[in-house]
Parts: sequence; C-alpha cells; structure tokens
Amino acid sequence: MIAVDRRMAEIRAAGRIRATGRRGLGEIAIAAAAADPDAVVVREGDRAVTRGEMLSLARRLGGALLDRGVAPGALIAFQLPNWWEACVINLAAALFGYRLLPLLTMYRRAELLAVLPVTGAAVVFAADDWRGMAYADRIAALPLPPKHIFRVRGDRDDFAGLLSHAEAPPALPLADDAKMILFTSGSTGRPKGVIHTHASIDAVIAGAGAFWGIGRDDRLYVPSPIAHIGGSLYAFEFPWITGCEAILSERWDPETAVAEMDRHGVTFMAGATPFLSSLIEAARAAGTDLPGLRRFICGGASVQPDLVRAGLDAFPNATVSRAFGSTEVPLACPGIRTRDEAGPRADTDGECTAEIRLLDPKDGEGEIAFRAPQMFAGYLDPADDAGAFTGDGFFRMGDLGRIVDGRFLRVTGRVKDIIIRKGENISPLEIETALLRHPAVRSVAVIGVPDPDRGEMVAAFVLPEPGVAFDFDAMTAHLSALDMARQKFPERLEIVDELPLTAVGKVRKDVLRARVVPA
Repeated sequence: MIAVDRRMAEIRAAGRIRATGRRGLGEIAIAAAAADPDAVVVREGDRAVTRGEMLSLARRLGGALLDRGVAPGALIAFQLPNWWEACVINLAAALFGYRLLPLLTMYRRAELLAVLPVTGAAVVFAADDWRGMAYADRIAALPLPPKHIFRVRGDRDDFAGLLSHAEAPPALPLADDAKMILFTSGSTGRPKGVIHTHASIDAVIAGAGAFWGIGRDDRLYVPSPIAHIGGSLYAFEFPWITGCEAILSERWDPETAVAEMDRHGVTFMAGATPFLSSLIEAARAAGTDLPGLRRFICGGASVQPDLVRAGLDAFPNATVSRAFGSTEVPLACPGIRTRDEAGPRADTDGECTAEIRLLDPKDGEGEIAFRAPQMFAGYLDPADDAGAFTGDGFFRMGDLGRIVDGRFLRVTGRVKDIIIRKGENISPLEIETALLRHPAVRSVAVIGVPDPDRGEMVAAFVLPEPGVAFDFDAMTAHLSALDMARQKFPERLEIVDELPLTAVGKVRKDVLRARVVPA
C-alpha cells in the first residue's frame, strides 16, 4: 500500500506543488450555498438537488463517516453510475478532507485487485444492484476488502441510512492537498494512479469555464462516466464553481439524450467521438437541431474533421470542436472559442491555454509537453514519475503534434501505445499479457483500429502454438475467465503465421495497422 500523505510529502519536496491562492471545493460550496441555497446543482431523472440540500447531505455523510472512525485524510472510493449520490460523496470528501478514489463501473475483479490494495481505501460506496451486477457484493468478495462497504440504492441501501445522521461541522483541507486519485491505463500495462489536488481541479474548471463562458444560465448534460476525469469535472465541480446545472444520465442512449436535452434546454455537452456521431443521427431522426445547445466538446479518441463539420451543420447554434488533454493535464486545449473559427479549425485539437512545448521537434512536429495550473501533482507510485516530466516541470503527454498558427494544436500521432475506446484508455500490453496466459497463444500483438462507433476498436493478432487451434470464442472465454473488463475484449481477431518484427525483435505494429486500416 502506498501512503498518500507520504507520497504528497515527496512531491512537495520535489518542488512540484506551489501555493496558488486557489480555493478548494468545500470552501466554494459553503459560500455558494449561503448565497443561493435554492439553486439546483444537479438533476438525475426526476430528482433535483439544490445547493442547500446537497451541502446538508454532505455534512450528514461526513458526520456518519467520522462516527465510524473514518478520519480526515482517509481514501474513500465509489463504484457508481452517474447517480446524484456520487455528487454528495464528492462534496463530503471536499468538506472533510477525505481523498476520493473513483472506480469505473467497467472494473471487474482483475481491475479492482490492481487498484484497491495499492491505495488502501478505507471506504467503498458501491451500487447494490445495477444492470444485473451486484457491485458491492463483488468488492466484499475480494481478498482483504475495504473495512467499510456501503451499498447505494437497491434492496440493501446503506447510503440512505448514512444520510440520516446529524450534520457535522466541516474540516476543510488545504487547497494543495490531494483531492482525488484517478487510475489511467499506461503503456506499461499497469494502471497508474494520478493525484490531483483541490487547487489543480479548481484550475481546470476556472480555466475551461472562462474559455467556454459557462455561467448560471448553462445546463450541462453528463453521460460520460463520473469515475472518468471528464465526467467527474462536469458532474462534481462545474456546478459549484461556475454556477451552472449538471444533468446526469446513467447510460448513453442518443434518443433519450436528444429528448432530455431539448426538454431541459441543455447548452453544453462533452463526449468522445461515438457520443457526437450518435447524437447527430438521433437529433436528425427526431427532427430537432437542439436549439439550446451552444457548445459540444469532442475528445478522447480520433475525431475526424468531417465529424466536427457535421456537428456544426446539425446544431446551428453550437460551437462544435475537438479538445485535447489527459487525466494528468485535463483540458489543456479546451477547444475553439467561436463558431466562426470552428469550421476552419476542425482539423486541429483546439487552442492551447496551457503552456506547451514540443520536445525534439523535427519539421515542426514533436512530442507534446504541457505545464499548467491544472496539471496533476504526480503519480501515486513514484516509479511512474520516472521520465514523465522534463527537468523544468513539463509533463510529457506521449503524443506527437505540431502548433498551427501559433495557438492551435494538431495531434499527429502517439508515442505511447494506448488504445482509446469510447473515450477510455486501454493498454494493449495488459490485453497481450492476459492473452499470453492462454496455452494456445504463442505470441500476440494488440492494436487499436479506427472505428466510427467506438473511436477505436481493439484488434488482436495471435500467433498460435503449432498444431493448436485458437479462435474468437476461445479468446472471449479466456478473458471472461480472467474476469477482465468487457470493454478490453478484442472485437477483432486475426490468426497469423508470423508477426512482423524489427531487428531487435519488437513487433512492428505499424505494419499490422496497415493490414487492417485502408491507406
């Protein structure tokens, strides 16, 4: 287990955390609730939660945790869909100095075992039963599960009982303290814990909110998972810091989304490529151009310029653009400022608001590195910091790019070997390692293949052992037996007689991509 306090002390000693003068969410929420307690913070279905109510619920939840011996500084996790209860958990953490560990609902036993023991989470809030999955029961069945497992909704709802506790006085953490640890797949095949502080998250919202002009009249539609950096920002932070309202959707259904966006007058949405493409189709089928929508931000996977232009045509009042960032440096390029610029700049990934540097540039192209107030503090495991930063504190994104007209970024490729499927990072090495555990697999290479619905789909090239059969069903059954998240399962399997190799024996994935991607 890696102690967060010790890790934060190491990061401070390295000089990567400096006083910013920013506030934490707890302080911001207390002031906002006092100013207008009846303003709605978040909606989910027919449930609307106001500032005053959410602040009260968060103080009750904090009091219940304190009574159970969960001290400030403890790590509390949640594995929930986009439910309003998660917003209360986030605010309670901000008010009482708990560190938050969001767990994607796609995580199964393999991913949970890679994350929970490393962090030593004291508390987990998990759905009792959602879409046929008993999340809390699965966590309870892990070796050495967290001490406190609280079920949310369902027949065994613990959360409602916690909220009956008396309100406790907040104990606000320092703005430069660790607020949230998000795990992201890396090229090492092992998930990496990204530590954000209260100040770095506030900086994301302040910067992007000002760039987009988000305010009291805005309503944000949030179908992106709240355990992902994007969904968490839009659901948890934007309503308090900018005054807007978040509308949560627990699953992406484009027809439902169009109806809800029209009904609520949604003005803003962000999502990966599949969200935009399916929203365009559903809006056309419904005979609406979503007149209230004034901005759509698309990122997280390859976004073709034609898709951006199709969005501009479909939604005539909206600025539709690509955006670029990562869990480590969210919204480094928050998009294009105006609709007039959006069409001509559809082939870029947005305007850089973070300080950018291209490392080792050749013909104007180099590895993208950022330094910005919204940059994370460091990785939970200090070994992951090695090579991640330049000597003067720029974070190496692992992507290649070039600067266009002095202020726009165009991403041209990747240094890191990552697949982005429906906005989620997937490590090919993790899948390769899992497939190599099958006795019929002699060698394997996994790549991402462009796909209009997913952004990228996962393709596996397998060299079987001589005389041994291996097929798609065998692959799926094997990964299912390992209890790997379904989103990581290859959608395509190619059985090969050999894999193309470099002189030093490394698989030529560029050659494999050329086999399946038209030139």
